Amino acid sequence: MALVKIIKFFFSKAFWVSIGVYIVLLFIGIWCLLIYLDAVTLHAQTIKVPDLRSYHETELENLLKVEKLDYEIMDSVFVQNQQGGIVIEQTPDSGAFVKKGRKIYVTISAYDAPKVTIPNLQYDDKRNVIAQLQSIGLRIGNILYVPAACTDCLERIEINGVPLEPGNRLDQGTTVDLVFGGGKSNQFIPMPSLIGLTLEDVREKLLQAGLLIGSAVPDEEFSGEDSLKARVFKQVPDFNNDAVLFLGSTVQVFLTTDSNKIPIIPIDRLETILPE
Repeated sequence: MALVKIIKFFFSKAFWVSIGVYIVLLFIGIWCLLIYLDAVTLHAQTIKVPDLRSYHETELENLLKVEKLDYEIMDSVFVQNQQGGIVIEQTPDSGAFVKKGRKIYVTISAYDAPKVTIPNLQYDDKRNVIAQLQSIGLRIGNILYVPAACTDCLERIEINGVPLEPGNRLDQGTTVDLVFGGGKSNQFIPMPSLIGLTLEDVREKLLQAGLLIGSAVPDEEFSGEDSLKARVFKQVPDFNNDAVLFLGSTVQVFLTTDSNKIPIIPIDRLETILPE
């Protein structure tokens, strides 16, 4: 009996009227939802992104306020000979269409050059030296050659004639000069006496003589202050009046802060040390 009533209800006028009302209400609901979403998402209301490149970061706020856009600095990159704070990249790119209030992400030029560390490349071959220095952002200036035991091997890195040490820090983009070995000369140089000299004086004296410092060996661990006071107590090759070296040869020195270790050079050996 109940099943018969249900079947009759499905075919009744009241059932189909209800279905019609539900369908109408459903369409009205969908229509209202679409209108609401259109208003919230600003459909068809887009803004063309301006080109921010070459503008300084201090100009962006006023520039984008007019366009009802916002911005955020995502990164800074060092650009040689470029003023700091200049926009060099942006996302979205200029010409794209975005909604009001969209944030534009920009990359600006760095205000300060990043520092790079001079690697220890002494005696490395020319091609490797140039490649490594360029890879860390240094520029290669003059390439010079001096007599040396090797050919096309790095003797030192300089700036305006001042040698640099491994570990020195330079601004990225700095230009450095490279001094390579040009092979041994057939010219002979008298072996100078280095006994009692500081390491700085040794470098200067050998450079003037056309010789190179091979290594400086301390007799013990020095503090930074003591190392400036350390003096040579032994050299290899040893000094004597008859000793000569090829131009560009290397000399090894041994340093100490103990003045008792520094030998006294006999008077008869001083004739090649003292100026005439």
